[in-house]
Amino acid sequence: MDPNVSLKLSKRADETIWGKAISNVGRVFYSSSFSVYSFLISRRRSIVLKAYKNHANINTYKDEAKREQISQKYKKAYENYIATLEKYIVENIYTKMQKGASTLEENSIMSKYYEVKKYKGEDEVEFNTRLQILTLNMDWDVVQSHKSESYLGKFKEFYLYKIVELYKAHMRHSAILLANAKEGNRDEYEAIYTIIEKYIKEVLPILPEKDDSNKIIKNYKKYVAPIDQFETKQYLQLRKRLSLLEFSSDLFEYSLPLVAKEDCYLEIIEIARTLITNYYTDAEKFECYGVLLDAIEEYIENVQYKKAYWNNEIEKQEFQKIDSKWQTMKKLARIDYDSFKKQREILFIDYDKKYMDRNKIKLPEVRAYYHERLLILNALPKLKRKPTILNVRMRSNRRIKIEDFKKKEEPKSGALVIGESEEKEQTAGEKLQLIENALNFLNEKEEQPKEDTVESTIADKVNENVKAIYNLGSFLANGGKKYKKRRSF
Repeated sequence: MDPNVSLKLSKRADETIWGKAISNVGRVFYSSSFSVYSFLISRRRSIVLKAYKNHANINTYKDEAKREQISQKYKKAYENYIATLEKYIVENIYTKMQKGASTLEENSIMSKYYEVKKYKGEDEVEFNTRLQILTLNMDWDVVQSHKSESYLGKFKEFYLYKIVELYKAHMRHSAILLANAKEGNRDEYEAIYTIIEKYIKEVLPILPEKDDSNKIIKNYKKYVAPIDQFETKQYLQLRKRLSLLEFSSDLFEYSLPLVAKEDCYLEIIEIARTLITNYYTDAEKFECYGVLLDAIEEYIENVQYKKAYWNNEIEKQEFQKIDSKWQTMKKLARIDYDSFKKQREILFIDYDKKYMDRNKIKLPEVRAYYHERLLILNALPKLKRKPTILNVRMRSNRRIKIEDFKKKEEPKSGALVIGESEEKEQTAGEKLQLIENALNFLNEKEEQPKEDTVESTIADKVNENVKAIYNLGSFLANGGKKYKKRRSF
């Protein structure tokens, strides 16, 4: 190789003057302000707004054919509008990402579109609903940024009408999926909470102001939003779900059926019970326990009061008993809140224990924790009578064996086995000694010759009486038991 030959490094094409110019032209061409799709989307948007205006006044037309024509025209215009927005994502934003000209916002839109795309072919209803929500939100951001106030007002009316309708349809479909879900599938529950939270964050603030809406937004910011800012705890997530379900009663009154809402509450109660067994510190256990009591209260208030059906008659009767006590207890809350809090806890423990018995749920750790709480509240049932304490000497099996061994080793004198105290044993022994002396005296008399029959008869009678007294003494000495000598081993 010739040493005089030198290598020259060539510059990259995009670093030259012409390369930079071509790159900038590409960026401008694919920008949202210059794109052909901007003109096309604007055109489709104007058509759908005009069709929506006629559709909103459809009830003013008496002719059925005219109303059908207006409805079909609006439906067709809306389909073309959504299809154009989807095509813009697939072709324009995707191409800009390939060329490195996309913004962070466009990258976020593309990632959301990929999440929606996975439902295509598996669940068309889910795919179409999510796609419409995504494309409408994307165009709403564009209109807010680039259009005038008058144009924004027209589009806002159409956007709110359609986005509220889509969220309610999405909630209905998620409730159906929840009813058909297999046991243990938590994704369907999570989908319902996600819909409620997105609706509160994205739709509720731009709806016309109402007292109920403002109250929900205020409570969400105060109680729910701060939960995600703290350390993630499972019982905090359960409390968040409880709050979202409470909001759903006003936001999705008819879109979230009572059956689906009941499943959500029962799932929260089930998880709260499990968490009591999983945590080891008393503070965390008590927090889970508090969430469980709140979930039972809201389940009774928001589900069981509105129930028109019951699985069985036993469940209905149990609720009626709880209901009568709960209604009386709520009146007490205004007078003595501490007493109300205590009685509320006792009532809900009793309610959950019966529910666990009815559904054959074991969880001995939870039952033990309930027992501990009842002890603290002094709420366990008391005995009607005081227990009788017998004045007896308790002996263990080991002590009994030792005493038996000692008695076995003692010389067998033929003494009587007496189960009384030492003092009684001495008294009984003295009595027996006297009786034995009397018998010996009588035996000596019998050996002497009898003078006449009368004296012998009297002696026989005395002998019989002494024997009877001896037997009676033996009976009393043995504590009312028959006289028995210990068998020799």
